[in-house]
Amino acid sequence: MVYYIRFLKTPRLQKQKPGSVSASALICITTDLGDAFLTQDVNLLVTLRPAQHEQNVHCQERLQWHGGKRELPISLGPLPAKIAQMPLVMQVTASNSNSTLSDSLLDQRSMPLVVSSWSAPFGGSQSLVAEKLIERRLRVNQSVELRIWEETGNSIARHIWDAALASSMYLTQIIAGQDLSSPVLQGLLQVGGNRSLNVVELGSGCGIVGIALAELLPQCSVLLTDLYEVEEIITKNISVAQPASGSEIRYKPLEWEEELPNDLFDTPLIDLVLVSDCTYNADSLPALVSVLSRLIQQSPRALILVALKRRHESESIFFGLMQSAGLRDLHLHSIEIPSEHEQVDEIELHCYGTLA
Repeated sequence: MVYYIRFLKTPRLQKQKPGSVSASALICITTDLGDAFLTQDVNLLVTLRPAQHEQNVHCQERLQWHGGKRELPISLGPLPAKIAQMPLVMQVTASNSNSTLSDSLLDQRSMPLVVSSWSAPFGGSQSLVAEKLIERRLRVNQSVELRIWEETGNSIARHIWDAALASSMYLTQIIAGQDLSSPVLQGLLQVGGNRSLNVVELGSGCGIVGIALAELLPQCSVLLTDLYEVEEIITKNISVAQPASGSEIRYKPLEWEEELPNDLFDTPLIDLVLVSDCTYNADSLPALVSVLSRLIQQSPRALILVALKRRHESESIFFGLMQSAGLRDLHLHSIEIPSEHEQVDEIELHCYGTLA
């Protein structure tokens, strides 16, 4: 499984002796669910940069995460007090490079074991303590860098999950013609001309998969849906997204147990439904399959891409419910993502539909 650098305490500036300040934070390296910590040693690079000129560096320090620990304090300084007059960002990465390059989702081999973190700006005219957010910067191709914000709290709905990373990578490879394993999905995503693609994502969380598709694919209208509790973080991510020409990203709340609102979609037909890491809770599976079935009834030729990492046996219920709903598993693809101690985890990507 992939591990994520998280701020337990976001970066902050503190006065030291006259004429100097220090920048401190508290981090951990944990799984997407936050249920386990990295058990191997990893070298980290902490970089303090001006928020408006990130190619510059104020301070750097190398630290080591020791496997078995639950947290790691960061303290940079003493630093000249004048740097507190400008907004700063703190970058924490497992890379040995001091560049501003983002983590790679270009292919499975380059995917990082430990995902880097960027703080929200702090200092200057802003608060001396960074907002409780973490930014992930993920390179999906040579021209598209995803910049996705997460919250630092315990809500798993407002974090990136492993299957979302794999799903974003898979969609990128299909669009680029690097993966030809699913002709039906390939045919949908590689259509040329002026035809628009209408996409809805269920349980979108931070919105990374739908946003990735909108940034990669022109003429793509993406509707992100989830519970009301994600509205703030998902709206922030939409505001910083850079959709491709003619593409757009919107958000609307959606409760799976309720009837589909009449004003949910601006278009009568959907082409693609995205579902990423939504099968972990067996209690919600009937509602998930029900809303998928209703979407397909409205748009019979739509495809459903389900990305999941099997976490327990009860998730197998999902496949039986999909079959009972008349939704066929048209194609299964798997992507291996790195795990600690040179192991790998498998992400399954199922393409469902009613096509013959």
